Amino acid sequence: MDLLVVGHVTRDEIAGDVRLGGAASYAALAAACLGYDTALVTVAPPDDPLLEPLRRAPRLALHCVPSDVMTTFGLDYAGGERRLWLRRRARPLTIEDVPAEWRRPRVAYVGAVAGECDTAFVTALNASFVGAGLQGWLRRTDDDRRIQPIRSLKDAPFLPDRPPLNVAVGSEEDHAAVEDVVAVFARKGALWAITRGARGATIGTATERIDVPAAAANEIDPTGAGDVFGVVLTLELAHGKPLVAAGRAAAAAAARVVEGPGLGTLTASQP
Repeated sequence: MDLLVVGHVTRDEIAGDVRLGGAASYAALAAACLGYDTALVTVAPPDDPLLEPLRRAPRLALHCVPSDVMTTFGLDYAGGERRLWLRRRARPLTIEDVPAEWRRPRVAYVGAVAGECDTAFVTALNASFVGAGLQGWLRRTDDDRRIQPIRSLKDAPFLPDRPPLNVAVGSEEDHAAVEDVVAVFARKGALWAITRGARGATIGTATERIDVPAAAANEIDPTGAGDVFGVVLTLELAHGKPLVAAGRAAAAAAARVVEGPGLGTLTASQP
């Protein structure tokens, strides 16, 4: 196994359509598509037809912990702004959900979307190199179940303040204070990235910032691009690539993902 991915796969309801979503889904499928032997641990109804792309993907081993519900989001992109509603939530992951032979992976990617992976769980994975998308730790739901940024970083009970992370990836859509969030991880030695959609990304360390332009793309559906950026950045850095080269590879993969639903035009020849 080259990569272990953990997090909730999701049922995404968009304009009357239903599709498989979730950072863990996009990250695992992208890594497998790019030639990495990947394992995915999630919580969902095992027989749900939405899981079929995960079950039949080459190089991807799925371990689905049974649940009566799949974490479900309603999405709306009207007016160019993404709006999300949390309609159902599966239970959080625990280390007992991960098959014993998959613990202590060389590389792990945490794709939490609804606070389902807490500090204790991430630590117990005991991975040699860990990347994570931060979005699931920076969200709250308001009275009508719409997803909103947490009001204060103190309101993020699942955000590890002593994180076992090597790479922390946030989006400027996640929180207005995302710069402060990644700074927490940078001070503890993590590499970090902030994705900015069509304006590219910023990556860095505690002492360095590098702007990475977005690769040219024919954008059709931006869903999942940030998740793919995060997992590709993590894999490239875990394999010793320089920060700039890793950022460019991640941007190239993300550009292909926006060119259609799912993984868009991403192929094994990229990034």
